[in-house]
Amino acid sequence: MQKKLVQSSLALTAATALGLGGAFAASPAVADNGPQKLNVQSDAAVQKTLDKASGVNAYGAKNGKLTIGVEKADKTTKKLEQDFSNVKVVEGVKELKAYAGNDLVGGAGYLLQDGGPGGACSTGFSGWDADGKPIVLTAGHCAKIINEDTFEFEGDTTVDETEQPSTAPAVGGKGFKQTGLGAIGTWGYNKFGGELVPPGSNAQPNEDDIDFAIINVDASKYNVKTGVTDWSTAGDDDLAAKLATDITKVGAHSEGTVQKAGRTTGLTENETWTAYNEQFDFVNVSGRFVHGFGVKAPKGDPFSAPGDSGGSVFQGETAVGVISGGGPTEDEDGNEVDFSWIADLDYSLEKSGQSISFEDPNEEPPGDDEAEADASAAADGEDADASAAADGEDADASAAAEGDDANASDNADADAKEADASSAAEGDDAEASADADGAESDASAAADGDNADASAAADGKDDKADSDADGDEKPEAPKVGDQTVVEGGKITGKAAPNAEVKLTWKAAGDAQAGSAQAQAAPAEGSVTVKTDADGNFSTEAPAEAGEYAYSATVTANGQTSEATSFTVTVQAAEAERKLTVEPKEVAASDFVKEDKGVQITAEGFEEGEKVTLKVVDGPEGVKDYEMTQTANAEGVVGFSIYGTSASNPEAYLGKYDVQVTGANDTEDEEALTGSFQVVADEDGNGGGNDGDDNGNDDGNGDGGGSDLPRTGAELTGLAAGAGLLLVGGAAVVLTMRRKKNN
Repeated sequence: MQKKLVQSSLALTAATALGLGGAFAASPAVADNGPQKLNVQSDAAVQKTLDKASGVNAYGAKNGKLTIGVEKADKTTKKLEQDFSNVKVVEGVKELKAYAGNDLVGGAGYLLQDGGPGGACSTGFSGWDADGKPIVLTAGHCAKIINEDTFEFEGDTTVDETEQPSTAPAVGGKGFKQTGLGAIGTWGYNKFGGELVPPGSNAQPNEDDIDFAIINVDASKYNVKTGVTDWSTAGDDDLAAKLATDITKVGAHSEGTVQKAGRTTGLTENETWTAYNEQFDFVNVSGRFVHGFGVKAPKGDPFSAPGDSGGSVFQGETAVGVISGGGPTEDEDGNEVDFSWIADLDYSLEKSGQSISFEDPNEEPPGDDEAEADASAAADGEDADASAAADGEDADASAAAEGDDANASDNADADAKEADASSAAEGDDAEASADADGAESDASAAADGDNADASAAADGKDDKADSDADGDEKPEAPKVGDQTVVEGGKITGKAAPNAEVKLTWKAAGDAQAGSAQAQAAPAEGSVTVKTDADGNFSTEAPAEAGEYAYSATVTANGQTSEATSFTVTVQAAEAERKLTVEPKEVAASDFVKEDKGVQITAEGFEEGEKVTLKVVDGPEGVKDYEMTQTANAEGVVGFSIYGTSASNPEAYLGKYDVQVTGANDTEDEEALTGSFQVVADEDGNGGGNDGDDNGNDDGNGDGGGSDLPRTGAELTGLAAGAGLLLVGGAAVVLTMRRKKNN
């Protein structure tokens, strides 16, 4: 089985502290009746502006603009947008809280007590039940003590503590070490299949045969977080520091790529087994039927393994299932594959009558701030209308008073004049007519003015609406963080749904121009991918190991977002574990020569790992021997075995079985085995390598043969008078790509 790399930890800080100092440096003076332009290139000017804002939770001075993020803007903060043409205030940006080691996320390991040595499973998804209490979803069989021989239930397990991430098998550890945070909680609802199915029986599954359980979380010890860990921060014992995704809903799986997080194999990704899923809904898992769907993976590189049970299976932000069981099998083409069966979560919740919410009931419901803002704006509008009305009434009253005074003056003048009654009458008629015409003209002009004002106002609103609409169409920058992948792995991110994401890259760090990696890989390149309906996207990482500087933009509705920069570290793929024994058959007279004998090379271990060779079986009188060496930078270790009794070489005749194990081997990792045979000179071929029966040694190991350095200590063990068998070992240097071990 291929060994797992121990990846480096990367924790991203949740927020940036505001700490700029200095005096305010004003931008060039502009007219008093218009907004100024803030000099965002000046740290002092930016800080001075930020000091005027209240409750700043985020800010950025980019592309000549200062954007300030607050949870709710007060009048002083809003006024900054009026004072400066290049300042924007964004509401709804809340203060983030740093993740902690006691945050329960999907895909973490937890321990179980069953009255014996105990066991381990993985968390599926964290959230809240219908009463707002924290819960974790996992596999039902984790709650059962199961007899390994009969598969009968012998009681229930007890939920114990979380497993220390830095010691988990997912990162090369042996696991089963407690975090010291205390028990997660207690079992709630749990069910594993139905009645036990006897071998060879015609028993049929029931509709409610599910593998599903709920842990009621002790909120005094743990917080629940809705995301799924990507296992990259296990070295810091904080799986919540970097997530593969944030879960927002439960749904049915769709055929295609699916991901899983668990304590044994970490974060994995494979394809659902469409041909299998089209035929079967239930599978017998340890004697009980379970409803779900299948995922297949290449042999030796499984989607899940023992200990991943209950682990989270997801597609994007959708929770689709938890790990139930698995093992080796053959696909429809007769190829050997690793098979995993997933208990589908939507079906399990339906049949169990349980529920989960991924919205924290303790947080203030969204929308309250907006309602308060609307109410404030309405109040401001009413005040403005009232003020305008008052001003209008004052103006009307003033105009009326002036009109009365004018009429009184006219009347006095009329009384003082002695005019012909007829002329006066005619004059009155003419004046009345003129007044009427004037009134009509004024009314018409007023109406035209009102219409013009209304039209201008409408146009202004339309222009603003168009402007707002245009601004809203510009998509947000893609959400992509720094990532570490193995050669041939996937780079993932999130952006607007059904949009195009353009990614460009260039070599950086270990892959800079002139390095061996850069000579084998393109110095730069670009690719455009499409997001799915949930906004998720992925693309292949560069083929060669090294560090790459990436930039990503998203295009939607004809608009292109600002760029997001991130770093991708590509790790060299691990070499398969392999044992080479050379020669497989050696003549006795050659076996007792130090420069000949048998050379054994073991590959695929971790740099610095202690690797042990045992001679587990041999001719009568030969005891079991054991020798330990340290794997070199390529994960390779070499041993040499030869006889020291040159005077009696026939004493070594027979077959020798050897076994090689590593100190970091996991429970499901088999030892490398091989054999060689010492034959009489007349039967020997003087060397050669035919490979053993189990295929562990293939005879083409680099650095084998007489080039292997030999050192060692004398060990006794052959029958009396037969001399000594010398076992030596030394690391060999092979022409292989150096493994990235962080």
